[in-house]
Amino acid sequence: MAWFQKDDVPATPVPGATPSAAAPKAVKIGPLLSEATVLFPAGGLDKAAVLEQLVRAVAAKAGLADPGAVLAKVLEREQGISTTLDTGLSLPHARLVGIDGILAGLAVLKAPLVDPKQPELSIRAVFLFFSPDKREAFPLHLQLLRGVASLFQAPLIERLSASPGPADALALIRHSEG
Repeated sequence: MAWFQKDDVPATPVPGATPSAAAPKAVKIGPLLSEATVLFPAGGLDKAAVLEQLVRAVAAKAGLADPGAVLAKVLEREQGISTTLDTGLSLPHARLVGIDGILAGLAVLKAPLVDPKQPELSIRAVFLFFSPDKREAFPLHLQLLRGVASLFQAPLIERLSASPGPADALALIRHSEG
């Protein structure tokens, strides 16, 4: 049995996580973001350029020493299976050595861009996140993937695209989470 199949590993606590008696902990997305990590990139960029902007913003906020190496890890992951969902959300992510919790950023696109791996899908929002590369953090990684995919449905993405900037987008996300 592989380490990621173990079900006896407790999740690493994360800011915003709320326990539930019937289900695994739900991870709140709003507390993972800040105005510095919510971007509204200029139009005309491709997915790689948007990812570069997001990685640099998250790295600067978190004090990561080598954003270029982090970007390379994300781009390598993106060469595999596409992380774009049919809702218009792209979910690039990576596990990083040396971090203790989730790091995240969001790019809200005013004009959709095409996913190079799935040209039939348009990307309207990119939620980039990093989780610790520790086996005990893997359940949290999966919970975050599930939570982000559940929250960022097409109606919310449309409302985010109409937001004038990061503060309003954050308020909308936090309100949508309840």
